[in-house]
Amino acid sequence: MAQLGLSSEQQAMFDTVDGALLSCGERPVDAVLDELGVAALLSEGGNLIDAALVAEAAGRHGVIIWPDERVLVVAACLGMATRALDDAAAYACERVVFGRPIGEYQGVAHTLANVITEIEGTRLLVWRAIAARAEGLAEAARLDAQAFWWAAKAVLPAIKAAMRTFGGYGVSEDSPLPALYMKARAALYAAGDPDRVLTAPLPALAPIAPVPISFSPDAEAEEWRLRTERFLESFTAEEKHAFAASADNHFPDLHRRLADAGLLFPDWPLEWGGSGASALATSAVHRALTHAGWPISVLVVSDSIGKLLMLFGTAEAKAEILPRLARGEAIACLGLSEPSGGSDVFGAKTRAVHDGARWIANGQKVFTTTAHQAEYVLLLARSEGGLTLFVAPLGEGFDLAPVLTFAGERTNITFYSDFGIEDRYLLGEAGKGSKVLAATMNLEHNQGDYYLGALDFARAELLAGLDALLELPGLRENEAAIRHSMARMDAHIALLECLSLRAIWAGDAGAGQRWFGPMCKLLGTESWHACNAELVERFAPWSLDASIPALAAVEAEARCGIQATIYGGTNEVQRSVIAETRLKLPRSR
Repeated sequence: MAQLGLSSEQQAMFDTVDGALLSCGERPVDAVLDELGVAALLSEGGNLIDAALVAEAAGRHGVIIWPDERVLVVAACLGMATRALDDAAAYACERVVFGRPIGEYQGVAHTLANVITEIEGTRLLVWRAIAARAEGLAEAARLDAQAFWWAAKAVLPAIKAAMRTFGGYGVSEDSPLPALYMKARAALYAAGDPDRVLTAPLPALAPIAPVPISFSPDAEAEEWRLRTERFLESFTAEEKHAFAASADNHFPDLHRRLADAGLLFPDWPLEWGGSGASALATSAVHRALTHAGWPISVLVVSDSIGKLLMLFGTAEAKAEILPRLARGEAIACLGLSEPSGGSDVFGAKTRAVHDGARWIANGQKVFTTTAHQAEYVLLLARSEGGLTLFVAPLGEGFDLAPVLTFAGERTNITFYSDFGIEDRYLLGEAGKGSKVLAATMNLEHNQGDYYLGALDFARAELLAGLDALLELPGLRENEAAIRHSMARMDAHIALLECLSLRAIWAGDAGAGQRWFGPMCKLLGTESWHACNAELVERFAPWSLDASIPALAAVEAEARCGIQATIYGGTNEVQRSVIAETRLKLPRSR
């Protein structure tokens, strides 16, 4: 069963080592560590997660305690990078240039947000590799290699970003950052080019004692995965190809079949047509669906809007809308973005005025995907006193025009002209929509399954036909590069899985942090595009031939990934959120 949190004792242990090294003065580091008894973590019944925490705490001071254990070297290097980023973030709040703290400048804030996302993901991947090893999983050695590769790709750029934040001081002899950079580089490059680790033979890892952290699915999640795979046995190749070719990502009949099988919204409460399954079980369903080529974007939007109704909707709206969504006979769409606002939903200009009997909305929305098929819209409007949200049925006063995108998907411009909304469709309080908007963003960004699904699908398509693809003229001699790019995709999937699992687990455990979802969205969408675009290069020119299904799928996902970095709040917004919440930088937008 997934358990990703640290105990208070583990956090105290980390803080103790960090504090002791911080105040050791001229005393030898080895002597301080000996007094703390950290050697017992590997020799006298300690566990490797605790050792990784101690290694990271020591790494903050440029010390690698256990150079012979690769995963602990990685942990130490992560400590060096985190120390550098923490120092840089503090400095960016203090240093004023042109009348503003430099942390307000997106060139600083967004750079630091990028690297802290990869560092936090790599830390989770270290824990996952250790947990898999403790559980005797076959994937343990591969995860160990991926954690090392990610550290080699993330740690030095993170320290470099910190140096640049400090400017000239960051590269001076008085700064601790150059020493951290040199020590991390020496450790990560000691065995040669770290890029080779992804395709090198996997190491034989000795068994280790149990650890208190696990990334493995529990029995409930496994049961739901198997149930979904049994359902998908009736999902024909023709339907799969039709889904891939459709601009809508939605076939009403297939959507209803999913509902009939109980797989539409497994984690909804029984009273609203769900099964009361866990969030992790629902994630397992989503992964199985997307792996089979079943796009879940429409499902995810209706799911999120349904959950907003449960939180903020009136009793009448819940009774009307939730059963229809749960039975798959209706879907809902998002009416948030506007032509002049984009990701700035707080700048909405669509207005809603109450005439004494009902609300009357007038305005325009863009990128309202599936509005031409939906029965309801989550509509954001400006009313007296502030922003107001509704989940309203589409009808008189509503019109739309189609927009076809770069990735071949259809979205819509939508128009509201004296569009009437009954009071029962109000979400939360009129004029006080910020709380609803915050919940909307959390639900939307914590959907790592969506990004993972796109990567899963492209990977599965390539693997299924790889032998035949390599026989195409010119590709066999590029096989090594192709396999390395596929291994890089695997490493991105592994890291994104960690960030996604953290967001899901933390939501269930009530331990969530504001940056967990944005990190999923940022890394997920950037990986979606970058990994597929890299494979388009490797398979060129055949990847541009739409008649080869596997390569056409990869090329299409590369384009979809670009769009995904814009939708749901652009990645620039996600970087600002990460910088402001994780690194405590001043507002940068």
